[in-house]
Amino acid sequence: MTPVLPDTDELVRAALAAGLPAANVFTLWPDDWPDRLPLVVARRVAGAAPDPRGLDAALIDVQAAAGDRRAAHRLAREVRAVLFDACTAQFAHAGADGYLSHFRAEASGPAELRDSHPTPGSDLFRFQATYQITARPLPTHTHSHGG
Repeated sequence: MTPVLPDTDELVRAALAAGLPAANVFTLWPDDWPDRLPLVVARRVAGAAPDPRGLDAALIDVQAAAGDRRAAHRLAREVRAVLFDACTAQFAHAGADGYLSHFRAEASGPAELRDSHPTPGSDLFRFQATYQITARPLPTHTHSHGG
């Protein structure tokens, strides 16, 4: 049977949460974001499975936010390093049914966002980057029964 590919959003969220214990990590922007700073929002925005038997290539949009520009920019750069290291270590998460297998490319950023929702101001600074990663399902052990 063809394996089910992992939940890449949950896999990336778990890897970033493990590597950035001082930040709150979500896949969607929370309504109570002012209470959640420093904040990282990471989610899949594109990509496809080049091999549905076990390889998913995802384009991940990441936003790092803090109440101070320097802190937000530092957090964005830390996200890059954590995501790269998680892929190198083949970070696995059973709740996502998979593991990160490769940091393929940096498509853009980190670059500062000064428009959009939520509205930036003196209490919110955001940096956005996009990364291409690959993920694989956790290995399954099959047992053969003679008959």
